[in-house]
Amino acid sequence: MERGTGTSSLPARLYLLACDVEKDQLKWGDELGYAIRAATLAELEARGCLKDDKGRARPAGGHRTGDPVLDGALRSIAEHSRARRWRSLVQRERRETCLAVEEQLSGAGVVSVERRTLRRKRVTVRDRGLPGALRAEAVATLAGTEPVGRVEPARAALASFAALARLCPELNWRVRHQHRRRLKELTARAGVAGPALKKALDMRAAANSSGSAGG
Repeated sequence: MERGTGTSSLPARLYLLACDVEKDQLKWGDELGYAIRAATLAELEARGCLKDDKGRARPAGGHRTGDPVLDGALRSIAEHSRARRWRSLVQRERRETCLAVEEQLSGAGVVSVERRTLRRKRVTVRDRGLPGALRAEAVATLAGTEPVGRVEPARAALASFAALARLCPELNWRVRHQHRRRLKELTARAGVAGPALKKALDMRAAANSSGSAGG
């Protein structure tokens, strides 16, 4: 993926990481929406378009990125008169943000998407080696020995968000458990959106558990 096309953004990289090239399918479940939404917020923060104000996300200085997905998310955030908590923003507009990333990648020819009646959509990645390379990068970051303070926030976000949302089998329970301390540190290194994603996913899991117990 080339810089400047919008397809090298953190949300796009997470989407591609979650693609199963053997089945031509995307990771099942709504965890991907949480991760991509958090990735969008993390990238906006990294680019100086969002700032943290006592636990709430505020647009900063009218910045724009030139990326339609990022700018669309930023515009939506700016429309609200009151700043929202980062966790709340992770939870909001997940499906819309995920579809926007998908459309961006499809328009750039990076993926092709076939929607099928009563069946999961087919997502084919043009560069078949790309998802595996992104997964390998995430695993190497999580299992590596490089001091977390030296890891680029974007790399920390790719690894930690993919692990927290369980986007690929390479980041299974054993790997996550073995490197749980480093995962926590990478999540913080990713920016304010990292802990917000963790909290949102924990709340989702608790709600699902409560619903199962009550049903």
